[in-house]
Amino acid sequence: MGFDRLQINHSHSEQITIIMAGEKKQNVFGFTYTVLDEPELSAELARHAQPQSTGATDTVYMQPCLTPSERSQDRFVVADWVIADQTWRFQAVFDGHGGHDTVDHVVSVLPIALHHALADALSSAESLDVSEILRKTIADVDAQIGQDMLDLFPNGFDDISDDDVKAIINDNGHNSAKVLRCMRGSTVLVTLIGPDLDIWVASLGDCQCVLGAKTVSGEWQTTVLSSNHNGADAAEVARIRSEHPGEDECLLKDRVLGSIAITRAIGDFEFKLPQIYTTRVFLNSNPSFQFSVAKVEDFLGRNLTPPYLSAQCDVQHIHVPSLGASEAFLILASDGLIDLSGDAYGMDHRDPQLAGKKWVEVLSREDRTGNAALYLLKDAMGSEAEAVSSVLMVETENGKKWIDDTTIIFTKLI
Repeated sequence: MGFDRLQINHSHSEQITIIMAGEKKQNVFGFTYTVLDEPELSAELARHAQPQSTGATDTVYMQPCLTPSERSQDRFVVADWVIADQTWRFQAVFDGHGGHDTVDHVVSVLPIALHHALADALSSAESLDVSEILRKTIADVDAQIGQDMLDLFPNGFDDISDDDVKAIINDNGHNSAKVLRCMRGSTVLVTLIGPDLDIWVASLGDCQCVLGAKTVSGEWQTTVLSSNHNGADAAEVARIRSEHPGEDECLLKDRVLGSIAITRAIGDFEFKLPQIYTTRVFLNSNPSFQFSVAKVEDFLGRNLTPPYLSAQCDVQHIHVPSLGASEAFLILASDGLIDLSGDAYGMDHRDPQLAGKKWVEVLSREDRTGNAALYLLKDAMGSEAEAVSSVLMVETENGKKWIDDTTIIFTKLI
């Protein structure tokens, strides 16, 4: 049932505006949304966020836009691996972009490859180097994606016409899949939690992993265990410019070649291979890129000494018992949560430490109840009914999504 806005007159002549459930409003972007009240609001949020709880782990996975073509490109995996009589917890968030092809491939092959590599290492007599296992396995998955496409043209493009290229790559089968996996991309955030609460975190891109630990003094400490691989990160800017000396436009407006914000990912081979593969293969693919040919041509002329995007992940390790914490939990999140947090909490979207500290503060509240990932998501959306409704209940004429895909994994460690 809809209600009109009510004006309530108080004895001191002050007027307070109350927004009633069912009212239609417009947000700052001009989109109309419907204000929901409880319990409808929580029910609608849960319907979109798909909260799940398994043991000590809570998850949410949300994209409120219901247009099929705009379905979430996030993927996540939570699994317990029993290897050599030890239990290893594997958790991962993959944030796809440009399409679903690469992220679907990564989520299907990377966990299996890591499991095999870890099992082989644990069964050998050599010392265990989990960091190297993560680095090598992730890089190998990316390299194989590129090699599968390169193998379609073992002799390069000599004496091969565009029609021949199209016939090879647009078979609606294995060849098409190999090409599309190169053209799309995915970030990677992988966590391995060992049997003695050693944690290794591997990251490519801009998803975030945060450890919250309650110290002996009773205060909560925040540790960011992921890297922030984007064109606004000073370390990444320095790395890319050092790899491409004299190329002023290898980074332009905080984007690689002026086009893509992240600086490390699986896939995205238009930024890793010579430009001839874009002009001869990717632009002849059907379907092609999900952005215009003009945008491709804009960055293509800057592609002088590839690769510009890296698939070498950063790995951080921490031994939780050494912290002496009485409580500890881990948060993995796609960058959709970072965007929501920036808007709701009024902070710099690009500062992982600020966002991580806020998430730990929210999840360490004594009155927190229910699914922790859902609790954090709702708080980051503004917590109050009108604020959450303004994010969740948007109506768009063209059916386009209005917020980024958002995934959260919360795990209680102690």
